[in-house]
Amino acid sequence: QQLTYDGNITATKFIKTGGLATEILCANGDTTTIDSKLSRTYNGGSGGYIRLCVFPGDAGVGNPYIQFQVQCNTNAMQTIDLVPNYSSSGIDALYGVFTAPAYVKTKYNIYYGADKLLHTHTGAYSAATYTAWIHMMANSGNVTVSVSNQSSYWPTRVTEILTQDVVSSISGNQTQIPMSFNLGSGGIIGDMLQVNPFDRNYPAYNNGIRIGNNNGDSTSSLYLGCIKTATNTTQAGQWEISKTSDKALTINPSSLRKADHSVGLSIDGDSSIIKFNGNELVNVGTDQTINGTKIFNGVFQVNPAGTYNNEGIRIAKATNGLSQIQFGCDSAQTSGQIQGQWAAGIMIRQDTQSKEFVICLTSDFGNDDRGLRISADGNTLTFNGSVIAGVGATNGATNGSVNYSAGNPILWGVNSVGTEGGFYSDGPKVYWRAKPITLGAVPP
Repeated sequence: QQLTYDGNITATKFIKTGGLATEILCANGDTTTIDSKLSRTYNGGSGGYIRLCVFPGDAGVGNPYIQFQVQCNTNAMQTIDLVPNYSSSGIDALYGVFTAPAYVKTKYNIYYGADKLLHTHTGAYSAATYTAWIHMMANSGNVTVSVSNQSSYWPTRVTEILTQDVVSSISGNQTQIPMSFNLGSGGIIGDMLQVNPFDRNYPAYNNGIRIGNNNGDSTSSLYLGCIKTATNTTQAGQWEISKTSDKALTINPSSLRKADHSVGLSIDGDSSIIKFNGNELVNVGTDQTINGTKIFNGVFQVNPAGTYNNEGIRIAKATNGLSQIQFGCDSAQTSGQIQGQWAAGIMIRQDTQSKEFVICLTSDFGNDDRGLRISADGNTLTFNGSVIAGVGATNGATNGSVNYSAGNPILWGVNSVGTEGGFYSDGPKVYWRAKPITLGAVPP
């Protein structure tokens, strides 16, 4: 209303029905818009939170836009763009673009100025209210926040612009909007980044993504699963693919990075050795030692290229002097035995503690009278406790005969009349108990 009183007037506010926050009431009763920037200066010496504006609860499509500029006497200007997304159910999101100041530390830490843009919200659906805040670093000095741009569309959905002093803390559900750095020195890109090489070629190494060396230590990395709101930290579950200062390529969780590459997968600088958790994997054409258990599925084939004692498969002795091959073992286990499992190799004879070469069921381990055995000196062959050839054999066995048929001897090379029986041949004839055997044709 028009005032006509000429005396001193004290009033707390003047209200015009239907007036906007961007209008002022003139003395003649007219209204005019504010053309100059709406701004406010804060003391940012101790840091804290500055409330930019409030987006009140409302239902219906219509997204207003407002832009702020932040200046402090210790760093250059930062720009903040805010757009709330109103729907028929109320506000469901607040989108923002938050630029970094001109000067940042080498690790992209904010030196001075606003280091966070975030919003809090209360209520739900059409009653949901979103409040936008910035956090100022301590020692930022005097901070001036200005409204640099605002759309005329739905201005009533942007209220309480720069109406509150700096506060030390805020409460409620908080959502941080990532800071956008100058991509010339780093930054965050929302959604997706795709590179489509144009007029580039493989021989020139310029047909894709290139990551240069760090100036300080010649390292270079690609991080996966990193935090969305910062460029200089790690979080649980983050992985990295890195070229290290010693020119190796490593793949490992960021939290488990080791200077000696003892965690994860690593390939050395000249691509000659590949290791997993510090253990070297098989290199084709290169002599190497494999520690631990290795399981091969399918066929394992050895094509000998050496001669004499360096061809085929060589199995060394264990510390106890034993060396064996297991047959028919459990495919899911690397130790123990199952029914029907066989073994061949060097085993200890229990009575003499000598080391014999034995073929037997693993269930017969420790039983000297089971299996096929060759004595430690290689001179005696036994089967299930019976000497069947070599030293200790009876009935001509030393001459090359073999005992078999349930202990009944068949002797070659001895012409004997003994009752133990035996065959002997002088070449043309065959004798049994010193009697010649007449050989004749047997019709089929």
